[in-house]
Amino acid sequence: MEQLERARKKLKTAHEKLKLDYINHTREQDELENKLLERFRILDEKKHTATVAHGYVDASNNDRVEINAGGKIVAARRGTLCQLKGTRLEALFSGRWEKKLQRDNSGRIFLDVNGDCFQAIVDYLNELVISGEDDIPKPPMVDDEHKQYLDCQLAIFGINVPPQSPGSDIVKQYSQLNTLHQWLKEDGSDGALELLYRPSRDGLSNKAFHNKCDNKGRTLLVIETDTGEIMGGYTNKSWQSDGEYDLAHKAFLFALSGFGIGSPCKMKLQDEDDEYAMLGSANFGPMFGGGNDVWVDGSNLYLRVGYSYEKGPSEQLNGDSQDANRNYKIKEMEVFEVRGDAPRYHDPRKQKELSSNPGKKVPVVNLFTKAINEAINEKWVTLHELEEEVSSLEEIFNGEEQFVDSFASGDKKDVIALDVSGTMMVTRRATLQIIEGSVLAQQFDDTKWTAQGNSQMRGRNGAHLRLFEDNSINGPELIALDKDGLQMIGVKRAGTTCLLLKEIRLLGQKSQDVSTLIEHSPYCFGKILDYLRMEHLHSIELIKEPSLPSVCESQKERLRKVVKYYFPGMELLLLA
Repeated sequence: MEQLERARKKLKTAHEKLKLDYINHTREQDELENKLLERFRILDEKKHTATVAHGYVDASNNDRVEINAGGKIVAARRGTLCQLKGTRLEALFSGRWEKKLQRDNSGRIFLDVNGDCFQAIVDYLNELVISGEDDIPKPPMVDDEHKQYLDCQLAIFGINVPPQSPGSDIVKQYSQLNTLHQWLKEDGSDGALELLYRPSRDGLSNKAFHNKCDNKGRTLLVIETDTGEIMGGYTNKSWQSDGEYDLAHKAFLFALSGFGIGSPCKMKLQDEDDEYAMLGSANFGPMFGGGNDVWVDGSNLYLRVGYSYEKGPSEQLNGDSQDANRNYKIKEMEVFEVRGDAPRYHDPRKQKELSSNPGKKVPVVNLFTKAINEAINEKWVTLHELEEEVSSLEEIFNGEEQFVDSFASGDKKDVIALDVSGTMMVTRRATLQIIEGSVLAQQFDDTKWTAQGNSQMRGRNGAHLRLFEDNSINGPELIALDKDGLQMIGVKRAGTTCLLLKEIRLLGQKSQDVSTLIEHSPYCFGKILDYLRMEHLHSIELIKEPSLPSVCESQKERLRKVVKYYFPGMELLLLA
């Protein structure tokens, strides 16, 4: 009886400890959850406060937003522009900073960027709206000459475009690509995939396979049958043609779809020291396993999984001693070399997945039943992902206003329209003046408006014109003058004040409505303007020092002359 009592007490103690451990784990999770929810609430509150102060409280995803992107008019729904959450692009068009955004003379949002590159980004966003998670569109694309400007805009807007699939004609879904990379990652084999062999391109034969794939190191094989099944295998050893079996302790087989499976499955080696993991023979294509688990011969795929490798979850994959290999016809086959760092395929609408900072190590709980352990561990993973997300969003929001002020704010009087031999280009005054002392900088120096403005008002009372000159009133100041301002500089009579205000209004309208004629090649001047934009962005520390423009051979001499005209003595620097 004493022994039974001791056992009863021991069981009770163990049970109480288990209950206490469960309570402690769940309480710790609940505390972290409440802290994270509070951080999200505070962040939302800060965003609302910013919107009330600087934005448009009633902003809607269905709002039509018009943007003057360097002279190119682009229109899109607000929701389309804001779908990449946590990016500067989303912040810019969210409505939070609407009152701060610079406008052109027609009231459109003005961005001093290359319009073709910005259009490429909007085209990408338009396609993204109608794309599913497994059907992400190709990244924004422009010609080679504009690529540096597109890359610059993507960086400025904080857009991390996911890499393209490795050019596979078989594995086209991001979920399947991520599954393959996850399997490779499990034993440290992950890397970028570079296509080595494709029968539709290189010919379907055992010889062609070995010519392209032998001695290439780690490879991933993917096969699609003529009935739509997709399967393959990975080996960490090079393929050879010597007719010998080989060790490949990290090798595995997989099936992504078909074969009667409900979800992708991975079949590892039953013994990682199996000497028959793979066979390289010139008489056959790729072969896995001493029992010919997977065997390719020309256009035929043979399966009898379950000998060297773990059995699959369906009869269509497996074989036994009474059953011959299952035979499938190959529709397409691809072999990829695995090397370098692995790309991170993702839905770009979920930008938090791109965090380059490793998250906290998630504690693994194994004290309870399997179901409870899995539930607790899953919640830990989710909570730490949310912690990483809210930290990222807080950091981004803290820098939003500074970004808007430096990149997208300003007075519409500083938006300069240029008629470049019939091609309209629009930029900021600061961009045109970024290289001090140049002809272009002097041409658009608004401090020189004093004489220009006065000359346009000749014929008025000379004494009043002298008041402008004596007070060194420049162009922007002249246009900004109101009744009180005129009285402060010495205009006394009410009638004179009214007449001067009328003339100032007309002068302001004229300065807005007229574009400056630039009699040069649009191609050449466009190259100069794009470079000046990059220099300006570099000056406000938004990008690294830009490289020189990429110019087609036929236009180089013409561009040199235009550069020499605007930047005498600097042409060698600008066209090195």
